[in-house]
Amino acid sequence: MPKAGIKYGPRIAAPDYEEIALEAEKQVLAQLGIARPEDLVSKQPTDLIVKAWSALEQADAELGSYLDERDQALASLWFYDPRLGLARTAGLSTMGYRGAIARVVYGDKKHALPAVESNEALAALGKKLGVKRLEDAEAKLLEAAPIVYAARVRRDAAVRYMQEAVLALSLPPYGWTPEQIADHVGVERNLIYKQRAAARKRHGLA
Repeated sequence: MPKAGIKYGPRIAAPDYEEIALEAEKQVLAQLGIARPEDLVSKQPTDLIVKAWSALEQADAELGSYLDERDQALASLWFYDPRLGLARTAGLSTMGYRGAIARVVYGDKKHALPAVESNEALAALGKKLGVKRLEDAEAKLLEAAPIVYAARVRRDAAVRYMQEAVLALSLPPYGWTPEQIADHVGVERNLIYKQRAAARKRHGLA
């Protein structure tokens, strides 16, 4: 959020996150072996749940690899090279953007960002807090942010499809218990209980 007394450099053009999201959704469908969401009805839930879990794990791996890089780039820009519209550049809401910086700086996304009224004070505080000043922060942000955004979209989609498979396996003609489903996928049963509860709530069965 712009503050009086802070001088901002030019905006960094935002990637086309709408197109990135559409492509990410298509990638998940391809991983599940279907072309459209409505094709789920023809997919065996025993196969669907395994593939959805694999897609979820892949998305989590990308988040693990690129999330810190994105947030470190955001923090570097925020403290040392302020730009307008960084939230949009990163594909985040204003709250999400501030939370990303707070997470990497303070280890807590809910931590308030400091109210500093000059570029010099911001830079001094960043140095005091141990924020790395990245010379290529803009390039790193533009590299990592779209990857993180796509991974989150793929993860959300994979979770949704996994929940559908859990629900299908819980009902006739399968009637599997959460323990049986967990054993089939190779995950903790608590995860399956949570996925089943979420799916039942979405379908008005809770």
